[in-house]
Amino acid sequence: MWILSVLLVRLGASAGGPPPKTYNVAIKGFKFVPEKLEADVGDTIVWKNEDIVPHIVTAGKFKSKSMNKGESWTFRTKQKGSFSYICRFHPTMKGELIVH
Repeated sequence: MWILSVLLVRLGASAGGPPPKTYNVAIKGFKFVPEKLEADVGDTIVWKNEDIVPHIVTAGKFKSKSMNKGESWTFRTKQKGSFSYICRFHPTMKGELIVH
C-alpha cells in the first residue's frame, strides 16, 4: 500500500481523492460562458472560441494563444487561488477561475 501511495503522490493524485475533472468554457457572444468557474488543483479547463473573431484568455498566471473560431486552449490548474481573467483583444470580456 505504501508503494501505491508514493506512486499516486508522484502522479499528482491522492489516495482516495477524486480524479481530475475537465471543465469547458465557451467563448461566445463576446462572453465567457460560464463567467465564473470553480475547479480543484489538477483539473483541466478548456476554453473554446465560438465567436467569428479571435480571442486570447489572459490572467496573471496564464495566457492562451490567439484562438480563431473553432479553436481551443487547454490549461491544467496547478495552484489554489482566485484568478480573474480577460480577453486580451476585448478587455470588457471578463471571467474568474477559482481553484480549491
